[in-house]
Parts: sequence; C-alpha cells; structure tokens
Amino acid sequence: MATLTQHYKPNAMHIVFVRKRDDLIEKLMPRRCMVVSVGLILAGIGIPALMVFKLLPVSFFLGFVGFALMAVGGVLALFYCGEL
Repeated sequence: MATLTQHYKPNAMHIVFVRKRDDLIEKLMPRRCMVVSVGLILAGIGIPALMVFKLLPVSFFLGFVGFALMAVGGVLALFYCGEL
C-alpha cells in the first residue's frame, strides 16, 4: 500500500506576515552578551542592596565584590554597545 502525499502551496500573504513577525521578534530579542553584562550590573547593585536590607552581613569584601561586578558589567556593556 503506497502512502498518499499532499502538496501544500502556502499563501503569499501568509509568507509575508510570517517574515515580518520573525523580523520583529529577532529585532526585539536582546543579544546574549548584553544579557550577561546587564546581569552583572544588576548583581553588582543587588549585593549592596541586600546589605542595606540586612539580608547579607555588611563587610568590605562583599562591597568590593559588588563594586567589581558593576565595573566588569559596565565595561562589558560599553564594549558590546560599541562605545569602547
């Protein structure tokens, strides 16, 4: 018994709509490198914020780690944006 194949001819308007939608989604999605750099900046802000709310102990080392994360994230963000 042979299988029956059906041919599908897509509508031209459907193709145009799908291409426009895919272009919009691709344009709105952030780049992976920017997600990492902004995540480092937010982690660097989060550590001192947790120290202010007394969820982390206040120490020089944790403050330095927060500062270092913000500095590295900021430099990466500037580098990936093309400013440096």
